[in-house]
Amino acid sequence: MKSKYKALMNNTIIFAVGNILVKLISFILMPLYTVVLTTEQYAVSELLNSMIEIVLPIATLCIIESLYRFALDKETDFSNAFMNALYIIVIGDVIVMCICAIVQYVIGYQYGMAFALLFFATTFYKLVTQFARGLGYSKLYASGGVINAIVLVVVNVILLVVFRGGVREYLLSFSIAYIFAGAFVFILAKEYRYIRFKAGDLKLLKSMLKYGLPSIPNMLAWWINTVSDRYIVMAACGAGAAGLYTVASKLPALINLVSTVFQQAWQYSTAKEIENEGRDKFFSEVFHVYAPVCYIACGCLIVCSPFIAKILFQKEFYSAWRYVPFLLVAATVGCFSTFFGTFFNAVKKNMVLMNSTVVGALINIILNLILIPKYGVMAATITTLISYIVVTVIRINCSKKYVRVEIDIFKDTFSVILLIFEAGMVSFGGEFGCVIGFGMCIILVLLHMRTLIGVLKNILCRSI
Repeated sequence: MKSKYKALMNNTIIFAVGNILVKLISFILMPLYTVVLTTEQYAVSELLNSMIEIVLPIATLCIIESLYRFALDKETDFSNAFMNALYIIVIGDVIVMCICAIVQYVIGYQYGMAFALLFFATTFYKLVTQFARGLGYSKLYASGGVINAIVLVVVNVILLVVFRGGVREYLLSFSIAYIFAGAFVFILAKEYRYIRFKAGDLKLLKSMLKYGLPSIPNMLAWWINTVSDRYIVMAACGAGAAGLYTVASKLPALINLVSTVFQQAWQYSTAKEIENEGRDKFFSEVFHVYAPVCYIACGCLIVCSPFIAKILFQKEFYSAWRYVPFLLVAATVGCFSTFFGTFFNAVKKNMVLMNSTVVGALINIILNLILIPKYGVMAATITTLISYIVVTVIRINCSKKYVRVEIDIFKDTFSVILLIFEAGMVSFGGEFGCVIGFGMCIILVLLHMRTLIGVLKNILCRSI
């Protein structure tokens, strides 16, 4: 047990170094974006950037996720796996570039080729960094994130501030950062050792595609859960409202920071421990630390959201803060869906992930189409929360077939309900509501602190 916790803690610290800096950089850039770009420009820029998430799994057949998972298995021929993934990605890049050329030069959409360059840069970056991560280069993987963030800041300042760029320059800055960071990881991980143009294994490719293909509808459905409401808001309420909602969705990234840092280490641990004896105790104790951290972080951020927004959201963007509290709760629930989702990755049962996410996406898009035209942007925050809850409940129930994670149903349910009420008070209750929300946050901390401290003591004693 000592080695399990130590490995998880070490990997979490390593990924924290890279991810925390990346997230801090993204928040540092928020005032810049909200000053130099209009709400309409920012909405278009972010929607194009987010569209990568829906194009990438289709064009690459989710081969990058397969490459990472198969790189964790010692019996895998790494050269064959890497070349299989590279061939698929090159084909996808060519197809996307051709489509974008038609969109820009035939249809006349001015950002077609800028999107194509961003897609190429994204696939290159994800390919080399996920392969490095699968090979065990955790520190280098985290370093790639740091390099990416630093280059993004420099290029953003040059293109958006010095040259007063717009949407095209916004996308170009991300492309340059991805290419530079990807090249850094590719060279230092010596991934060129695995490039053999005669390499490639059809049997292995079939296995990789069998693992990855169910992830396509899963990732598309997850995109619907997380991003599609922005497009519906734009259609129903205009680009300005979509820009406000997009800005509001950035603050919950602080919750995702807690999740992302941990999940990258957690995915590695579950893949290694899923077949081992004592896994249920290990998984349960980790959850008993992870859940309180997420609840407490969310409660504190909800109370502080009006004040944080004054720093991050400039000019007309500030009014977006009212959408933040419910999005924070949704992000927290999403952390748990991801936590239990890693078990299905570990046993290579991605169909379960797909089914749960598709159900959540259907609920999300139906409610969005019904409620957003009538109730506006706030409806999008509520429907996102509902869909996340549905996905999480399904995954918890389905995970029982593979692992037994001990969950305090009463305490966890009460915590989510308390967060929802806190979000409502802060968003709609004015100054008095913020005071009530602060009181709810204190209750949440007291509810979980004793359990959290007790479990942490046990884990630390075993890890040292």
